[in-house]
Amino acid sequence: MTIVHGGNVYELAAKAGCSPEQILDFSASINPLGPPPGLEEELAGCFGLLQSYPDIHCKGLIEAISKFHDIDPACIAVTNGSTELIYWLPKALAAGLALAVLPAFGEYVKAFELHGTRVEKLFPASGDFFQPGVEQLEASLENERFDTVLLTHPSSPAGSLLNDRVVDWIVEKSTGSGPFLLVDEVFVDFCEQACLKRFVETSDNLALIRSFTKFYGLPGLRIGYLLASPRIARRVREFVPPWSVSTQAQVAGAFCLARQDYRLRTLETIEKQRSRLAWELSAIPGLEVFPGSANFLLVRMAPELGPASSLKWDLFNRCRILIRDCGSFEGLGERYFRVAVRLPEQNDRLIEALKSGFAARG
Repeated sequence: MTIVHGGNVYELAAKAGCSPEQILDFSASINPLGPPPGLEEELAGCFGLLQSYPDIHCKGLIEAISKFHDIDPACIAVTNGSTELIYWLPKALAAGLALAVLPAFGEYVKAFELHGTRVEKLFPASGDFFQPGVEQLEASLENERFDTVLLTHPSSPAGSLLNDRVVDWIVEKSTGSGPFLLVDEVFVDFCEQACLKRFVETSDNLALIRSFTKFYGLPGLRIGYLLASPRIARRVREFVPPWSVSTQAQVAGAFCLARQDYRLRTLETIEKQRSRLAWELSAIPGLEVFPGSANFLLVRMAPELGPASSLKWDLFNRCRILIRDCGSFEGLGERYFRVAVRLPEQNDRLIEALKSGFAARG
């Protein structure tokens, strides 16, 4: 099973004969401010620690996560990126039959299927911003005895939050003898007030997947973690290989969580630029922008504009601008694309490139 991801600038640069720095990447939704100021010096300061094994228990990082979220350390498991966590969860939970609400990050279905889990798929309507309703979820559970249900909050690639009724449903189901509720919250840093962490310590079957990649601009360091009941967190920790999280990753994670000024500046920048970018894109004839709560926007093209794959290559070949063609997301189609929210001058380049491209088509 081949999964298509955004952010493949190295491969595209090699094919185009340019450097990765020449590509303006809107396909990967990473904080445009880059990592927090001072992190480079913090990592340089721990260079001497590289001659020793990393802390096998990730004690310092877990304490920092615990303090930031006000959650018992027993409810936390740290991994080498959230994708590693995704691949361990089916084994740790002994998942046999899973319900996956799609579209979502493609590695989930792949990880379940590699484990031997049978996966059923639920596709909410675009009118519901690709998030399920309670009635849809209940109907699915009535038809099959699922032991695991996967949801995304905010969703990817739409960026929409679960509605309050579904949140109540998750809490109710996760405190009984029902299925495990896995909720991907790797983008919830951009709307932390919506995070379901307040239910973790009292919900036996609830697990939240978090990441440092998106908000803190650290895809190259690989830091992910789980917030879950002590029972689930302990089971996951038993599967994670020793020394999975590097010394530099542990130091970086703890450093980032303490940078409150950076967090506030990020939220202010993303909120302002997301609103502006959504307005500008919506003003282009034939584009429909979905409202989102993360650092990206999903866009649907009118049929007469052609497929998103053609738009992607046109932008790349003309302007070295890379967008995410969403045709690889199950539940979407060839008319959808996603763009990250970046800095003002970068967003300006995207807007102008789209306008000129569509104008040239007539």
